[in-house]
Amino acid sequence: MKNEKYYLNIKTINQMNLNFLIKLATLTRNATVMELLKVTTDRINERLKEIDLQFSSFRYDSMVSKFQRGDKTPLTSSNDFKRIYNAAILSEQMTNGIYKPYFAGKFDPSVVVKSWAIEQVFNENLKPLLKNPEIVGVYLGTGSSMKFATRQDSSFSWEIVIPSAEDEQILTTYYLKNGAIATSTTNLTGYDLRRIKSDIKQSTVIRGSLVEASVWSLVATLSDKEEFSSFVAHYNLTGIFLDKSEQTVNFNLGNIVENAQVKA
Repeated sequence: MKNEKYYLNIKTINQMNLNFLIKLATLTRNATVMELLKVTTDRINERLKEIDLQFSSFRYDSMVSKFQRGDKTPLTSSNDFKRIYNAAILSEQMTNGIYKPYFAGKFDPSVVVKSWAIEQVFNENLKPLLKNPEIVGVYLGTGSSMKFATRQDSSFSWEIVIPSAEDEQILTTYYLKNGAIATSTTNLTGYDLRRIKSDIKQSTVIRGSLVEASVWSLVATLSDKEEFSSFVAHYNLTGIFLDKSEQTVNFNLGNIVENAQVKA
């Protein structure tokens, strides 16, 4: 297994104003694999389009927009909306209100929606492909948020490079088989006023759930180091953050390693 050669087959689609990368790690590269990638890409494109129609706060007829206008029927008519709503409210509670699923006073779960969409599409369309003997790994991501898996009997690992958002130097590289990773920076729009007090400028969190990884990486950039460190310990978080003094701090299953690396 260790000497096996792997091929990366990649497709890109644009939905929800984001570029999505679809990757298949395979033992061979042939017409069958490429056709499977094409069919899967088309399915993913259609599913993401459907999710955007249902949950975009920029679309007048979406369930989110209807809910913002006071229509409560999405909570009773859609299990998916209920799941997203519950995830957003739970995230607010777990983060002591640092993450808020509101924008300008209106319910706007866009952080949760994007992560939930990736996980839904991944579980529906990519993870089942691991039953194919030619496929050893599957991946779906936007650059800042990604979900990936590896076949249980394979030695293949996904190489996840985490660059600095400011100068594109590499902060760290992870080699992982299964999980989810999300990165947030203070360069992102929204929450800007609250970030004045934060001394964390970029954070990456590794989690089984992409929704959780996305929320916690965002919370890091809204918190000071002491506040976020308490969350790391309490929720056994794993990842890395970069503070305003250009120091990187690693944390693994709730344990923080100070002065892990200082950028030159």
